[in-house]
Parts: sequence; structure tokens; C-alpha cells
Amino acid sequence: MPSFTHRRTPVAQRLLPIVMFTGASSVLLDIKSALADAPVEFQSTFMRQLGNHAGDAGALALKTLSASQDLAPGRYLVSIEVNRSFFDQREIEFTANPQGDALSPCLSWQLLQDMGVRLDSLAAPEMPADSCVDLLRLVPGALTELDGGKLLLSISIPQIAMRRDAIGYVDPQRWDYGINSAFINYQASAQQGRNQSGHNSSQDLYLNSGLNLGAWRLRSNNAFRSDSQGERSWTRAYTYLQRDLPGLYSQLTLGETFTPGEVFKSVPIKGIQIASDMSMLPDSQQHYAPVVRGVAQTRARLEIRQNGYPIYSSYVSPGPYEIDDLTIGGGSGELEIILTEADGQVRRFTQPYATLNNLLREGVWRYSTSLGRYNAPSFSSENTSLWQGTLATGAGWNSTLYGGLMANEFYRAGTFGVGRNFGSIGALSLDVTRSSADIDLKDAGRNVQGMSYAVKYGKSFETRTNLRFAGYRYSTEGYRDFSEAVRERSADQRFRGSRRSLLEASVFQNIAADSSLSLTLSQEDFWQSDYQQRQFQFNFNSRYKSLNYSLYASQSLNDEQSNDRQLGLSVSFPLDFGNSTTATFDLRENRGELNQRASLSGRGEGDRLNYRASVSSNERHQQTGELAVGYQTSVASVGAGITQGSAYNNLSLNANGALLAHADGVEFGAYLGETSGLVHVPDIAGVGLLNASSAKTNDRGYALIPYLQPYRVNRVILDTNQLDPNVEIDNGVTQVVPRRGAVVKATFPARTVQRLVLTTRDSQGAPLPFGAQVSNADGEVLGVVGQAGQVLLGTVDGQQTLNVSWGNAATEQCQLQFNVQNMPTEQGYRVQDLTCR
Repeated sequence: MPSFTHRRTPVAQRLLPIVMFTGASSVLLDIKSALADAPVEFQSTFMRQLGNHAGDAGALALKTLSASQDLAPGRYLVSIEVNRSFFDQREIEFTANPQGDALSPCLSWQLLQDMGVRLDSLAAPEMPADSCVDLLRLVPGALTELDGGKLLLSISIPQIAMRRDAIGYVDPQRWDYGINSAFINYQASAQQGRNQSGHNSSQDLYLNSGLNLGAWRLRSNNAFRSDSQGERSWTRAYTYLQRDLPGLYSQLTLGETFTPGEVFKSVPIKGIQIASDMSMLPDSQQHYAPVVRGVAQTRARLEIRQNGYPIYSSYVSPGPYEIDDLTIGGGSGELEIILTEADGQVRRFTQPYATLNNLLREGVWRYSTSLGRYNAPSFSSENTSLWQGTLATGAGWNSTLYGGLMANEFYRAGTFGVGRNFGSIGALSLDVTRSSADIDLKDAGRNVQGMSYAVKYGKSFETRTNLRFAGYRYSTEGYRDFSEAVRERSADQRFRGSRRSLLEASVFQNIAADSSLSLTLSQEDFWQSDYQQRQFQFNFNSRYKSLNYSLYASQSLNDEQSNDRQLGLSVSFPLDFGNSTTATFDLRENRGELNQRASLSGRGEGDRLNYRASVSSNERHQQTGELAVGYQTSVASVGAGITQGSAYNNLSLNANGALLAHADGVEFGAYLGETSGLVHVPDIAGVGLLNASSAKTNDRGYALIPYLQPYRVNRVILDTNQLDPNVEIDNGVTQVVPRRGAVVKATFPARTVQRLVLTTRDSQGAPLPFGAQVSNADGEVLGVVGQAGQVLLGTVDGQQTLNVSWGNAATEQCQLQFNVQNMPTEQGYRVQDLTCR
């Protein structure tokens, strides 16, 4: 029968000696690892016992700790690390080494080849692919070590014996199609306000949906808008069916998509396309996506369009903003950015984007072929067939050759170019394009021809200047790119003539340790027109102690296509109250009018809550007050803002998130990227993810991972710091390798146990010996008795009988009998004093 004492100490104090003993055990294990070459024996008399127990009562526990081999020879499914990088999970045969104190893995030739070992350099006779290789003999300096507790095989191989092309390589056999699923990403917003023109309101809904079935992925992007005049519109940017072609390192796309933009400007088509996916190659070229920067005067709605279709919408706070999470099709082109301020003012500017990603490694190919009908935006009536093919290859002398052809009923163009890495001088590319276009719908004989020449340059200088991109293109009067030809044939009002020249540049400069400046600019002019379009964004950021300040200037386009220039100074500093609270003062000159604003912003609730309040005034003594708040939950992100001005007011609401349907139900979470994941900790709620700070498992144990990198090893890590004491997870880390667009599932076996803090005594009322082992009926050791007879156990619910032993004699063994449900609970632990009989 259990016995109870009248005085109880807090659980934290009871756990302290147990933790100390656990730490001591870890030290002993480290010592054992360091001296593995010789048998290790621990002196049990150093474990101080009470007077009525023998000095070697803890010898049994020490003998267990000193055992050097915790697994018997056999086949085990183990995780394999090569040079401290995860490689794969394989079933390996392990045999005892000649000394009999460790296990040796059976490594086949095929497995070593998959790991990236240079087999051609190994001086060994031909052996069957499935035979065991003596790696330690063939590769001097190689080491293998098995952690039986973690089932982890660590292999160390000198880098000289590894293939260089294996760095970052992931075996295509590990690429995971993921689970069958369907998802919807949504961005919803609504605003209602009043200005000098009267009342206005609008509602917007952006839906990015998808369906995954086996190797195939269906994607669709749709937008809905309703305005104050009651006009409602649905637009669709694309709907396509896609799958990867691993043997060709490419993607097959059917439906509405965009042609690649590495050679020609990206255009929308409806048809079939096969294009290289460089992410499949080991650490190869990365796809480029531009960063959109600007300055908002109020809490403004930001919309980004590509090729006339909306692809992004959000609300930005007053002051400088930065959008760095765009997903676009094509490596060059133009984005149209539309900024709608709270007072109804609309500002537009375009941002060309391009990069020197046409440089390829020697022997690498990139290609695309697209066939279909031109998927004309609303401004064009053209619905003609179109074919485009491009090809690039990494040649010798650090050079890349590239070119392409584009043709349809009224347009033909061909491009050839060469790019070269000049080392310390930088990277340079030159290309020439010839076009021929029939520009009159009524007169098929009206044909224009011309040439276009382009040079691009990029370099990072030793002065920490990063010339991210600089390019100049000159076109003769008869040259047309495809979009210009379409607009001219359609008599589009926005067609101002064919482009004569275009200059683009993007520069980033670090100054000292705390300062930097960036400049992005473009200038273009047109034939038979004196119209010029100049745009630039300039930012200078610096810091003095805790004071941050920035100077910015910009020029963009508004609805009237006139210059819209801004100059501004922003100063911010942290405050001593609240959580991450910052005060900011802005001074801005816009169209000759001076404005000033003071604001207070901060974050809370573990960065899930953000808020901003501001007041501003201008030279006409007009004042404006703004308040905005946002909150990130585990299932969605919501926000609201209100603006009150002298002549207008505005209220806006927004929400975004995702829902995912799979075989076991429907889950809600944050906005999902192109490639995502589903975590399952069966029936364990509230488990966080280090991959997504706001995500937590629901009541069924599911949570969404918003972003994963395709064709790469992604570590999925559970945040176990806040776990309930009664939850056990064997391994909180796993690896997944998703294909592009896949939703991969990562399952973590877990169980709910009862945590017990027991104070154990013998029949005489004395604490059990320090080091005594506690095991269940199956002989599994559950814990070791610490100081003062205390032991921490994890066991199942209900009636229990546990065996305690500190020697082989009958007098050195006893049993603990108890019912977990009858034990009182303190701080999540079951706590009780028991007598061992």
C-alpha cells in the first residue's frame, strides 16, 4: 500500500536532483564515448548511499551506462548523415566489428555513389553493386558512427574523396509528389469611405486555388472586385495543369500560363509549354523575383499586375514599404504597381525587372518551347496562335550562348546573344534581336522590320557596391516587340510608338557598418514622340546608436501620366514601454507640398499582434489621423484600419489565409506558397512549428507549413519547448523533399503518457538506493532512482506494477504498486510517496 508523508516540497525542487542525476549520467556517457577504445568501469562508491544501503547499490545502473553497444547486430532503418549533412533514410545491415564493442554498417557501392563518393578514384577491384565495402580501408580518414538511441548513422568522408557536383544534390528518387489534396488561398479586403466626390466603397477577393492528384497539379488564380457604382468583375490571371518531367529537368504546363522571359519578354498564352526547371539541378541558377519598394502616404491598398493581370494585393502602412514575396512567371518584363491611398488618390508606376541569370555553368542547358494562342489582356482583341522556343547553354571560357525564335501569323522575331563572366571585371551579356511585324489589321502588307541591341552588366565591387543590374537597349524605328505589335494592331490608346531606348539600373551600396543606399531607375523614350518616361527609387538608411533614419526620393506615374515626385526623411527610435514599441517622425515633400507625420507602432503577443497609430498635417493645415491593427492567428491573418482626414474618411478591413482539404479532413492556416507541407502529430493539439512561428496543431494534430523549397531537403522542426509534460514525441525533427507544387505530409509519432514524480521508500521507510533501476513487466527500464529516493517516470494510465532492482539478490529487489488515477496532480505531474514491497 502506498504511504504518504505530511510535508511536500514543490515539484520544481523535487525535479532538481533528478535533473542533476540525469546530467551526471550524460557526463558519464560523454566520458564513455571519449574512451570507447578501452572497457570503462565506474566506481560505484562515488554514489553516496544512506547508511542502511551498501556502497555499491548503484553498480547496476553504472554497468548499464558503461555498456558500449546498445543494439544487437541486424538490419535497422537509420537516418544517414554524410559530413554532418542529412543524406537519406535507409535500411542498413549492421554487423559486429572485430573487437565486438561496436556495430559496422554494410555500405554498398551503389549507396556510396549516391552519397557522392568518387568511386573512380578508389583503388579496389570490381565488386558486385550490393556487396559490402570496407570504407575505412579504401578511404583513409573516413569514419562511421552509429547512435543506437537515435538510429542515426554518421559518416565522415574527406572532401577530396567526394564529387564536387554532389554538393546540394538530392537523389531524384527522394523527390516526393506529396499527398492528394486541394487548397484555396484567399486575400479578402473591403473599404468604405467618403471624400469630396461623395461616398465610395469597394470589395476585393483574390483566390489562388489548386488541386494535387498524384504527379499532376491544377492551379488557378482569380480576382473579384466590386466598386461603389455596383460594377462587379471577375478576372482570371491563369488556370493551368502542370507536372514535372524529372528526366528532362523541366515542367510540362497545359492551359493558361506565361512564356519564360529569359530571352523574350514574357507574354500570356493558352496552350502547352515545356520549360526547364533549374531548381532540379544541384545548387544551380536560382529564379529571380524583383523586390518592389516605394513610399505610401497613408494606409494604402497596393496592387501589383503582371502583363495586365492582378497577381498581388495587400495593405501597406504609411511610409516606406517593401514587397519581397512575389511569385512571378518569367525572368524579365514589367510589373505595374498601383497604390491607392486612403483619400482615394491613385499613384501608378512600372518596375522593369531583369537579371543576369542567362549565365549558366559549363555543360548546363536551359530550354523552353511554348505553343498556343495568345491569351490577350482586356486591351487587345488579338486571339492569334503563337509559338516560342528558347535555348541557352553554358559553353567554355565562362561563357553562355543563348537565343530564341518567336512567330505567329503577323509577328516573327529571332534573338542571339552571348554572356560571359569576366571575373573581377564583372558579368556582361550582349544580344541582338530582329523582328518583322504586320502592324495593320486591315492592310496585311504594311510590314515593319527592325533590329534591337541590348547590353547588360552586373558586378559586386570591393567597395561593397553591388551593381545588381544595369542594362541598355536600343531599337531601330522599325523594331517591335510582341506587346508593341499587338497594341499597335489593336489601336490601343496606351501605345505611344515603338520604344527607341531603355536604360535600367539597380545599385546597392553599403556605407560603413550601419549605413546603406540603394538606387533603382529606368528611363525610356519612343520613336516619333517626345514623350519620355523616367522612374526612380532612392533610399539611404543609417543608424546612430538606437536612432534609425532614412532619406528617400521617388518618381512614378499617376493616372494622368504626369510626374509624381516625392522627397522624404524618416526618423525612428525605440521606446521604453510596451513590447517592441517604436516612435517615428516623417517629413515628406510631394508635388511641392510639405507634409509631416508622427506615428507609434509596435508588436505584441509573440509578434502575432501589430499596431500603428499616427497623426499628420500639411501646409494647408489639414490634419489626418490613422489607426491600424493586425493579428496573425494560427488559421488566418486579419487586419483593420481607419483614417480620418479633414475632407475624407476611410475604413478598411482585410484578411488572408488558406484552407487545405485532404483525405483526413480540412485544415486552416496561413497563406500557402507554391510548395507547402502538412504536419501531423496525431491527436496532440497546440504543438508549434519552428518553420512557421504562428502555426500550431489543431485538435486532431494537424498544422500547415506555408513554404517549402522544392527539390531540396527541408527540415521540419517541431517547437517542443511548450509541450505539455504528458506528451512524448520520439523525434521532433524530420526531413522532406517536395517536388514543385507538392503538399508533403510529415508525421511525428507521439503519445500521451502520465508523468509521475515518485518518492520511493523501502518497507523500513528509508529512501530506495541511489541508482536503483525502475522497469515495467516487459523489462523495459523506465527510470533510475535519484537522490532521496525520488524518480521521474513516464507511464500509461491505470493500475501499475513496476519492478525496482539495485542488485541480483532477492533482498535487492521490490515492487511498486499504484493506480495513476488515484494520484494527486501538481503542475501537470502526478505526485505521490510510495512504499516498495
